[in-house]
Amino acid sequence: MLVAAALTVTIVTSSCALVGIAGECDGTEVIGKFEQVGDLVKNSNVQSSDVVVGSVKDIQLEGWEAQVTMCLDPGEQIPSDVRAVIRTTSLLGEKFVDLQPQSLTGPYLEDGAIIGLDQTGKSVELEEVFGELSSILGTGELEKLNQFTSSQAKILKGHVGDLRNVLSRLHSFTDTLNGRRGQIAASIDNLDAVARTILSDSPVLTRFLRTFAGSSSVLADQKDALTDLLFALDRFSKISVQLLNATEGGLNEQFADLRPVLRTVVANSENLRKTLTTLATFSDWFPESMPGDYLQLDVCQAVPEMDQQGETCPQSDQNDDPDANGGTQARNDLDYLLNRPVRGNG
Repeated sequence: MLVAAALTVTIVTSSCALVGIAGECDGTEVIGKFEQVGDLVKNSNVQSSDVVVGSVKDIQLEGWEAQVTMCLDPGEQIPSDVRAVIRTTSLLGEKFVDLQPQSLTGPYLEDGAIIGLDQTGKSVELEEVFGELSSILGTGELEKLNQFTSSQAKILKGHVGDLRNVLSRLHSFTDTLNGRRGQIAASIDNLDAVARTILSDSPVLTRFLRTFAGSSSVLADQKDALTDLLFALDRFSKISVQLLNATEGGLNEQFADLRPVLRTVVANSENLRKTLTTLATFSDWFPESMPGDYLQLDVCQAVPEMDQQGETCPQSDQNDDPDANGGTQARNDLDYLLNRPVRGNG
């Protein structure tokens, strides 16, 4: 009897262990919240990279969510950004929880951690696909699907090569984008930096926009005056063009006559400077050396083309006549000398 009782207790204990009633989690206990778990049961495997890392300890319904308590084996380190997906081992196999880490480093899941709905999901099962297909067939949508495929076949008839070319170019385009993803990311970062800069300087931008709005209002108020100004400028430009056309010949002749004079002045600039300096000194000192007398100095400028310079100077002849200008007066300042014709040999 004692042996039978002991055997009965042993069998009961083993059964309790199998269904997960007895025993606590010796490793890390985490909780995953799912929208649906399908046929997932207690003691189902918890895997990561197709390796068993724990088991399902309990499944409870909280509101409209399924709360799955998982016990990870001691020493297992699963990153906290893990995604938990309920999968099937085979076509008709049992369900298990697949932990899919998104990174290879910590922080890691700790005891009591919760994997939220945004990190959980359920893989598509074959019976669900058949269920959707049966719903399509049952509602008569198969005929529409047949019409759709027939229309697609008619559209693609004779254009298979073009479609292949389009797909090939699309493939090249995606490859190019993939090869330049670093540059695209840098451009997006630069755009983000520009946006942040503009946002940080929003008061300055606001003042600029307000000032610009005020300037626009002023321009709008003065549009009639600006229009009149533009018309006046247009008339002025037309008159200026007419004036230039009318005086172009005379200006050309004057510049042509002035050119040899300027050339001679430039060539004799040093001599002219010395002569003017000497004349200035002479005009200052001569009255002191001969008090009571005066000096009449006639300077006559001749055109460079004249062969006999200085022999004939009408201005000098007029100066020689004492009564030509209302009497002869003593003039010895430099301004008078420079503004009278020079008689000399050039």
